[in-house]
Amino acid sequence: MDTGTGPSAVSRWLQDRSLRLAAGLAIAVAIPVAVLFYFQFRSLSDLDRSSTVVLRQLSQETADGLTRSVQDALKSPYANVLLRITQRQVEPLDLAVIASTFERSLATDAFITRYYVWSDVTDVHRGEVLAYDRDRRGFIDDVPEADTLVRRVRALAAQKRSIAVFETTIDGCRTYLQAQLRFSSAARDRLTSFVAIAADGDRLRSEYFPALLAARLKTVEGPTGFPPLVVTLLDAQGSVIFPDGGSMATRYVDERTFPIAFIDPELLPLAAPEPHETWRIRTGYGNQTIPEIIEARARPQRAMMAVLAGVMVLSLFFVVRAAAREVRLAELKANFVSNVSHDLKTPLALIQLFAETLELGRLKNTDRAQEYYRIINSEARKLTKLINNLLDFSRIEAGLRRYKTGPADLGAVTAHVVDSLASQFRHHGFTVTTRIAPDLPPVVMDREAAEQAIENLLSNAMKYSPERRPILVEVAGVDGYGLVRVTDQGIGIPPALQRRIFRKFFRIQTDAGSGAQGTGLGLAIVDHIMRGLGGFVRVDSEPGRGSTFTLHFPIFKEAHDEADTGDRGRTADVARSA
Repeated sequence: MDTGTGPSAVSRWLQDRSLRLAAGLAIAVAIPVAVLFYFQFRSLSDLDRSSTVVLRQLSQETADGLTRSVQDALKSPYANVLLRITQRQVEPLDLAVIASTFERSLATDAFITRYYVWSDVTDVHRGEVLAYDRDRRGFIDDVPEADTLVRRVRALAAQKRSIAVFETTIDGCRTYLQAQLRFSSAARDRLTSFVAIAADGDRLRSEYFPALLAARLKTVEGPTGFPPLVVTLLDAQGSVIFPDGGSMATRYVDERTFPIAFIDPELLPLAAPEPHETWRIRTGYGNQTIPEIIEARARPQRAMMAVLAGVMVLSLFFVVRAAAREVRLAELKANFVSNVSHDLKTPLALIQLFAETLELGRLKNTDRAQEYYRIINSEARKLTKLINNLLDFSRIEAGLRRYKTGPADLGAVTAHVVDSLASQFRHHGFTVTTRIAPDLPPVVMDREAAEQAIENLLSNAMKYSPERRPILVEVAGVDGYGLVRVTDQGIGIPPALQRRIFRKFFRIQTDAGSGAQGTGLGLAIVDHIMRGLGGFVRVDSEPGRGSTFTLHFPIFKEAHDEADTGDRGRTADVARSA
């Protein structure tokens, strides 16, 4: 008789799945938790070091970001006014163009109180200082500070520099002035004109800088549980400008300096006179040093375990969210491949069918041969358009799409596109009405790219208009832009989706009866083309009532740059002077 009960009990335990699962979970959880507890004690010093890095990095990045924001704001008038108003516009004076430039600057450069223009090469107002005041919004020829301004500028022009920066007093207020000087030749022997800006120093101190820093600090989020980051702005004399009523911190982590000059700091050697007033931005954590803060953050083992549990849960959340994003991306890619495959197969099948019919001579009525040729040509155009969109999208994704811009007749280009699609309109039963305004000025465009954008809009109008099939194409000029409007009476676009339709792969979900197909690239390419040409595209739509897409092409001007316009922006040639 077998009396060995031990092996039989072990065997039963091994065969019990619930026990095995419980033991496995216990081991799977107990071992990592034990290891984590062990390493948690040893990682306290590492945590202190990493916290030090976080606090120091927050201080450094905030100081750098605020300094960049201030410098960008100060140099904005240089790009918006002093460089934009060319020597040709002031010699002789083109007051209408100059006034429009001043007005645009007023909307963005809130600290500028007055603008000046002076020209010695003009018939009207020659040698007179004209001021454009923020409050009056018009030119003033009776300027009390005119003599002082001209005298100072002439004195600084003797240094043969293109920029003059100085301080003066206007209406009892401390005022910073900066002028862009224009000379008769590259030798800079004779001053012929200048454009200047004036900023109220008191307003900069009491209103503009405090408001700017307060707005920027709202976007700065410090790590939870640490003291808030304190930012202090000091002028050249060490007075506290921000925060209001604050005092100079005895301890700070980082300090950055910037000059009070309305140009890039790199261009200061081009300005006269030197040196310039220098202000400081300091960041810190009140009167605490970072080691003191880290020491105060030390917690018992139990608190550290709670923090670790929170981090684990948070990590799981980010993993799940990242996985969801990957799933959505995979679905988009799968739909894209499916749509492309469908859009390739359909016209290829039709081309093959009608070509074989023609090749084998199966036509009972030879009069239909012309119709078959038209269908083959139409489907071939669809294939060409799809392949061009795919190639353009590939170049856009790689940052290689470039545009050759120049003046063009927007009406003629639009009419050409409409005519080229006439067979498709007739085949699908669409009625297209074209209205082109007379005497339109030329616009800036790359003709091939513009035709592609207009054709994509017309294709979309046909694609999403399953029932009502009139399409209206209008060409007009409004507010410095040449416009192409394509209006359909299709399914329309909900307001919540009107900003998303220009994203790659995004398509409006339609009912099964609409038969809408596509890759989701057409409008993304249209948006990229318009931005590359210096324009933009807008949509006005309502579900069930159709959509209006409007392309805005900038009006061509003689001074417009006709070089290639690519995906990468260019900085202004600030070193070039007249």
